[in-house]
Amino acid sequence: AHLPLRGFYCLVKNATSAAACLFINPLLRRRKGQILFGCHHPEPAERALMEFRPLKTINDPVHGTIQVHSFAELIMDRPQFQRLRHLKQLALTDLVYPSATKTRFEHSLGCDQRCSCSSRPCDKKQLRPIRAARRIAGLCHDLGHGPFSHLWESLLKSCGIDYHHEAMSVQVFQSIVTDIASRQDQESMEFSAFMDRCWRPNWTHKQLVCDLIRGGPGGDSERIPPEKQFLFEFVNNKRTGYDVDKLDYMNRDALSLGLPNRFDATRQLSLLRVLPCPGNRKLLVLRDKQVLDYINLLISRRMQHYLAYQHVKSVAFEKVLQDALSAARRHLQAHRDDPDVNRLAIRYLLDEPESLESLLWLTDDRLVELLKQSCGSEAARLMKHLEERRKYRHLASVRVALHSTADDEATAVYKNQLEAVKIAVTHWNASRSRSIAELRKFDYGCGPQHPLDSVFCYSKNGEVRQCNGDGDSESLLFADLQLAALHITVVRLYERTAGEPPADAAAVKEFRRREVADFREKMSACGFKPTAE
Repeated sequence: AHLPLRGFYCLVKNATSAAACLFINPLLRRRKGQILFGCHHPEPAERALMEFRPLKTINDPVHGTIQVHSFAELIMDRPQFQRLRHLKQLALTDLVYPSATKTRFEHSLGCDQRCSCSSRPCDKKQLRPIRAARRIAGLCHDLGHGPFSHLWESLLKSCGIDYHHEAMSVQVFQSIVTDIASRQDQESMEFSAFMDRCWRPNWTHKQLVCDLIRGGPGGDSERIPPEKQFLFEFVNNKRTGYDVDKLDYMNRDALSLGLPNRFDATRQLSLLRVLPCPGNRKLLVLRDKQVLDYINLLISRRMQHYLAYQHVKSVAFEKVLQDALSAARRHLQAHRDDPDVNRLAIRYLLDEPESLESLLWLTDDRLVELLKQSCGSEAARLMKHLEERRKYRHLASVRVALHSTADDEATAVYKNQLEAVKIAVTHWNASRSRSIAELRKFDYGCGPQHPLDSVFCYSKNGEVRQCNGDGDSESLLFADLQLAALHITVVRLYERTAGEPPADAAAVKEFRRREVADFREKMSACGFKPTAE
């Protein structure tokens, strides 16, 4: 009992019993990538995952000490990942909340940490390679964001370009894997071997990571085995929206914005389980006593959307940037053949803004510099307004709300109102040059549906039940008390005047009065009512 471990191992080293060796082998640690003792010599990819020993620790303001594993370190050191340091998570929100300057880089690290926490209580029987793939997916799920994060996606869509950051994240991750495969050091070869191995027939770890980022196999939901469906709910949960992405950005954004946040993600993850549910599916299931905390998360998310992400002033700044990009594209199209025009601006803003090359080159600062220096006087003027915090003027708002999905007639009326207002907003923006109407939605992350309809919970004795919302006699009481309007649609009217003093104050005042009256009349025909913001 007093012998050191190495001496004790020597006593049984020559024993013929394989059981003795197998008993000692788990006690021996891996050092510098080598198995010092033991009789098993695994393949490189298996050896790298036997311990999955963290190699680096990072101090994070949200999660404290984060342990970064060797595969994550390989990915983080690639330039495709380092560009996330130059992408603001909250776009132009820092013009309203000065402290909202965090980047996609620290959010990605936080998602990796949340994936490691969620792995422990949920799927102890899962193989370590699958847990490793899930952590890699959490780390890489936002690689496809462009300048100013989600704002870039909406800017491209306003220009008629179909862009989805999840699909682009997969492309960037694949480029990182190819980049690492070209290296000859031991860790890179172990990573490449791990990516090429199959966790299921004809389904490699690389494909698994890509599918986890998408939230399911690309375009083929039938490929998800029912007993493995929970795997695709950790990083990008298409069923409920409850995933590590939301658990990290809610806490991180509240901290940087200075908003209250009462949600305890650590406790939620510790009580999360993978259990059989109807349809022979294995899903992520909440503890029944934690459903109230889950509802608090949904409420906090909607409040952060209203107070920060879709703040009335934040949207005003976004419309200035959107007009600057539109003006830049018009200028570049008109002067395409001019030899003095910046060719990078033509390539990245006009010809191929959705390409992988454009994404990897563009950052927040590079986009701003292109719009200021290389895209004409109109774009430069609008970018100067952003620098001076001169936003478009908010004139009026109207809204309509859906309070319950139990009434089919009310739900149908609400959907008809949404279709009518979309047509009205499109017509307004096409026929007006001095004002712009902007449609925004505030919900619980699942559209005009009750947020608990797709959520399952388990009791202390292990019984699984559905947390039904409207129309269920056994629905949870506190859900009805706290979840008021399920879906709110707001239309805001802005004047395209970025703080310039009016030449004729009386005429401008009369214009605003007529514009607001006309706006409210047209929106009232769609069932919308005036609201104060």
